[in-house]
Amino acid sequence: MKIGFFMPRHSIWGPALDSLAQELPGHRILAGLGPSSPDVSDLDILVAGRLPRGTYLASLALKAIFQPFTGVNHLPADELLARGVEVFNVHSNAFDVAERALALTLAFYGRVVDYHEGMRKGLWHGFWVGAGSEDNWDSLYGKSCAILGTGAIGVALAGLLKAFSCTVVGWRRSSGKDIPAGFDAVAPTLEEAIAKAEIVFVALPGTPATEGLLSRDILMRMKGKFLVNVGRGSIVDEEGLYLALKEGILKGAAIDTWYRYPAEGKFGFPSTFPIHELPNVILSPHVGGATNQSSARAVEATMANLRSYLATGRCANKIDLRALY
Repeated sequence: MKIGFFMPRHSIWGPALDSLAQELPGHRILAGLGPSSPDVSDLDILVAGRLPRGTYLASLALKAIFQPFTGVNHLPADELLARGVEVFNVHSNAFDVAERALALTLAFYGRVVDYHEGMRKGLWHGFWVGAGSEDNWDSLYGKSCAILGTGAIGVALAGLLKAFSCTVVGWRRSSGKDIPAGFDAVAPTLEEAIAKAEIVFVALPGTPATEGLLSRDILMRMKGKFLVNVGRGSIVDEEGLYLALKEGILKGAAIDTWYRYPAEGKFGFPSTFPIHELPNVILSPHVGGATNQSSARAVEATMANLRSYLATGRCANKIDLRALY
């Protein structure tokens, strides 16, 4: 088979690609391809992160796509489904995303950014300068939490929250009687999950079924709650989020997944609305799973998937392109 890798050889993929080429001399392995490479048209297998839609459609002989991360909402799913192309992902960064969600939450409740910026300017807080309890930070201990999404990220996050003796209620779109590890309960409805929580974590995939799930109406009823989104921006109504934060309905928010991303370069505000200017928001540039450790695990897991597929025609983590997860 002709296998195209769209990752640079000088990265952590280099040794893995060399090993694969030696192990599978019967296959043609191409590394460091670009979206407009002439080799795209007759690839059997494509291994890549996010590519332009046209690249996927130009791969007319394509049988399978392997991606080294979880989300698949960037793929032209209908076309791939019609052509019988299989898609496989990995969940190697689930713990890292959960850790990021927790870190952002601790940063908000601990007033980490506030105190840090103050001390950069020589401004002290707390009892050292005679401030009272109004200048304290807030502990996460014993807080009630809802995690929307009980997959790998949700389970990892629930486990982390238990270290703080938090009560953790989950919610999922699919039915099921089992309660995943780390959760105290799974609420039957979205509204019940949110009602019981002071902190609401979004750890759902971005699909047509989850788009706008946290509507403006729901957000406007989340008085005093803190929202953390490490799922996808599309899940939370953009204008509703801005208004709920600006008007003080939401206690605050920590956001890692956004509505707008830089088309070129490194500059660009993450929303049509000036969410970045609000004082009750912790901002993160969609790097929840981008750790050195998760990157190494992703390479290993992707290569394991590819080896299994080439040997048996099957492997773990096959995506349902109709459901997009």
